[in-house]
Amino acid sequence: MKNQFKSLLFIATVISTLTSCEKVDSTDNIDPVTNQSRWITVAGALMGTTAGDGNGGTVVYSVSKEDARNPNVSISVYDKGFPVKSTRTARLQSSEDGNTLFNIAYSGDNGGEFARYKVSGAGSFTQEDVTVNISQYATVTPRWSKLFDGDKTGIALNVANIAANNATDKTKAFQYYRGTATVLSLDLQKVLINGYKQYQIPLSADEELKGHCFFRFDAPLLNKAQNKLVLGTWMRKYNPATGLTESTFDRLGTKSVIVDYPSLENPKVITSTISNGDNSGYRSPNAFVSEDGNIYQATQRDSKGSHILRINSNNEYDNSYVFSLDAALGVKGVYVDSWRYAGNGIAYVLYTHEGTTQGYIARLDLNAKTAIKESIEYDAALNFGQYQGILVSGDEVFVAVTPVGKDGNIYIFNKRTGTFTKGAKLVNKAGNHYIGIF
Repeated sequence: MKNQFKSLLFIATVISTLTSCEKVDSTDNIDPVTNQSRWITVAGALMGTTAGDGNGGTVVYSVSKEDARNPNVSISVYDKGFPVKSTRTARLQSSEDGNTLFNIAYSGDNGGEFARYKVSGAGSFTQEDVTVNISQYATVTPRWSKLFDGDKTGIALNVANIAANNATDKTKAFQYYRGTATVLSLDLQKVLINGYKQYQIPLSADEELKGHCFFRFDAPLLNKAQNKLVLGTWMRKYNPATGLTESTFDRLGTKSVIVDYPSLENPKVITSTISNGDNSGYRSPNAFVSEDGNIYQATQRDSKGSHILRINSNNEYDNSYVFSLDAALGVKGVYVDSWRYAGNGIAYVLYTHEGTTQGYIARLDLNAKTAIKESIEYDAALNFGQYQGILVSGDEVFVAVTPVGKDGNIYIFNKRTGTFTKGAKLVNKAGNHYIGIF
């Protein structure tokens, strides 16, 4: 009876809070797999100085699952949404049940401040009276992701003070450029710092003598055994003679850094021979654990076009697994903006490619190594470059699709059948775009 009362209370809250539909069938707001109700939170990025730059802050708005699916519902996050703390685009994460939103403010006076919001429907987001600031460890612009560990942990990453070993003493022979990496573990429930480690992570002596180094870490992932963290990397190359960064250079094989978990100790570099791209993603998760324990990871800035790479249960790259998105999609220069593993070998990827600036969506089969472009309504102004949140709920995959400055829709893809439907209308404003669903 107690559980029934809680369910009835939740349904009553949904009905009284949402006003975008005359009738809400709250029983339809149940995840068919988890059997739990959840909010669908939509995020929008405000224009700063240039259309689509997303530098004017972030606003959020939540609806029921039924409303998210309904093409007759209109959502105007910019008129009715809640502004989360962040001078620029916020780095958002949500709890698995959709009832909590996590944020670390990016840059500005409150940069590095972690906040937790209770989601109550529409523009109602209540900041809980618990905060912690990680800026003294990971600067005011940390990269971070929530681990897939039941909403327990977030990992923030940073690389600072990249310099040559002889920067202050030119009488020394040049050996390397290195920065100091920070890996910080954040307890999302108790809202405190579990611990952090700082270290320089070397490449091979030959690679470092040529000026290669780690420029950024992002997209951390906990392996299935939950004893290792996989850190995505973004590489940079300096000219050892001039000290200037080089925009074009012979790239190394794709590298990840593996650290022990939860100690965060013993960083180890692993290298893929299949790809030479980075794998840090940008503002969304970029690697996922499959049911069999393998890790699948996307690449960016790959001279051979983006790949999906595989890391095995021994935490090493499986160089026998070759999945070129260029080859699978029949185009050149694929660039993965964001992607999400949906389960049973199926994933969805938001991408662009050579010869165009607009974004596309494709359904991937990681086992068959195939990719099919989805036949949604596309627009030349569609850009997924800052996209953050692809929501998987049961068999459904929710994606916000809005060209910059134009209205769009939520699209719901069925991972099992491969079909899709067009959901709620997303009302836009000049220069703005929607950047995720959580």
